[in-house]
Amino acid sequence: MEKKKIQLTLSLLLVILFISFSLVAQTIKPENPIQFKIKNAGITVDGTISDWMVEVDFDPKKLAQSSIQGTANPVSIETGIKLRDRHLQGREYFDVKKYPEIRLQSKSFKTNGKNTFIGIFELQIRAVKKEVEIPFSVANSEKQRKFKGEFVIDRLDFGLGEKSLVLSDEVRVYLEF
Repeated sequence: MEKKKIQLTLSLLLVILFISFSLVAQTIKPENPIQFKIKNAGITVDGTISDWMVEVDFDPKKLAQSSIQGTANPVSIETGIKLRDRHLQGREYFDVKKYPEIRLQSKSFKTNGKNTFIGIFELQIRAVKKEVEIPFSVANSEKQRKFKGEFVIDRLDFGLGEKSLVLSDEVRVYLEF
């Protein structure tokens, strides 16, 4: 009788642990940096932000209860030219001393085909918050789930620099985690 109580107790603990872990959002420090592209004097400049985290609680069958949020540290921006990186970290662009984080918070999701979705997110860069639409795909493997998306922002909407004849307003952003 005592052995059955112990087995039942262990079984209940395992069920509770499984339920707890399946309901908790997963925090990820992605291996791949955020990538971006912008035209400068007709040449495409590639850059990355390597220091970022994302918290994912995403269930394709329960989109209304799902959420994705992330933060990125613009101090980790790299474009291949250190002088340009420091300029982008300065007051005219990201102003990393005053605004040390870029934030992204999901507001809603909808299905856009098999394993593809569209998310409406609030993106905050500096003190500016704007809604952005991000189409993304989800690939499931035995070991993990991979999210991949890309979107475009107007840098001027977020106070990143000023209007320029040589620097494009449009920045294309690529995320993978």
